[in-house]
Amino acid sequence: MKAIYQLRITLKHISPPIWRQVQVPMEFRLDQLHTLIQLVMGWDDSHLHEFALVSESKMPPHIAEAASRLPWDTPDTLRDERRFMPAGAMEQGFADNAEDERKVSIGELCPKVDDTLTYTYDFGDDWAHEIKVQEILSAKPGERYPLCLDGKRACPPEDCGGLPGYENLLEVLSDPGHEEYEGMLEWVGGDFDPEEFDQETVAKELRNVKW
Repeated sequence: MKAIYQLRITLKHISPPIWRQVQVPMEFRLDQLHTLIQLVMGWDDSHLHEFALVSESKMPPHIAEAASRLPWDTPDTLRDERRFMPAGAMEQGFADNAEDERKVSIGELCPKVDDTLTYTYDFGDDWAHEIKVQEILSAKPGERYPLCLDGKRACPPEDCGGLPGYENLLEVLSDPGHEEYEGMLEWVGGDFDPEEFDQETVAKELRNVKW
């Protein structure tokens, strides 16, 4: 039976956390995962993105021993990072040493529970997401994947200036007496609820995508 990955996607460095819980087929490609993240988080796919897989391994003993004699502290692990981007970004020179995200699946990169990927969206605001494998399950007969099971809180508005800009936005919108309140409210379209997440609407949008 087809293997299904249950993933938790969490926007990093924000508290309370902004997260989504999804299920995807093991062979789900990274370009498909990108489309899924955009939909379930609430982004509008107007910026570049990349995936990164960082693995660490112990240094061979002879290298670790030589490093220990250096006059500064050195780690005893080696870090290896693989980066994945859209083919279009690679053709335009935005992706030195990156791989084509269409040619690799979540199952290839994260073969076991607790494995993680990083997904970064908008290289100006740098919204980093942790993608963690929570469970590996068997597909339910008749079920159509991917699925969004749960989530909390709205993602920040596009182009709000990264984490500092988002924190300022929330501070201003929490105080109707703030001198920037009216201008900021107009900028976000007249309404923004940071606690809002409509799982049913997201589920409907996923069903309308031809995966």
